[in-house]
Amino acid sequence: MERYIVRFVKPVSLAVITFFSVYFLTGSSFIGLTVSSIPLLLGWLGIMEMFAFGMAATVFIFAVTWAVVPVKMKVFVGDQAGAFAEELRREADKGMNPREADKGVKEADKGVVTR
Repeated sequence: MERYIVRFVKPVSLAVITFFSVYFLTGSSFIGLTVSSIPLLLGWLGIMEMFAFGMAATVFIFAVTWAVVPVKMKVFVGDQAGAFAEELRREADKGMNPREADKGVKEADKGVVTR
């Protein structure tokens, strides 16, 4: 009987740790629930348990590290992440409009593609 309790409680505790760590990092409960369901399901199924432990531990360590980072560094990282997201959005928009994407391709690159 105790064995079944451990098989139930261990994945639930991993999921709770993962949920709160991801929630602290992202501020989104939906992302927290989605990510925390991975160690929960893997633990209940009894497969890839080391991956589930590693994932929960990694997210927890990132959350603890992020908690002790100075505020100025957090602002800098937030600005850089925003700039990176904006650049990715611009690149995705180029991919949606093939005429605009062709303008950025060099003539030498076009020759390589057509060969």
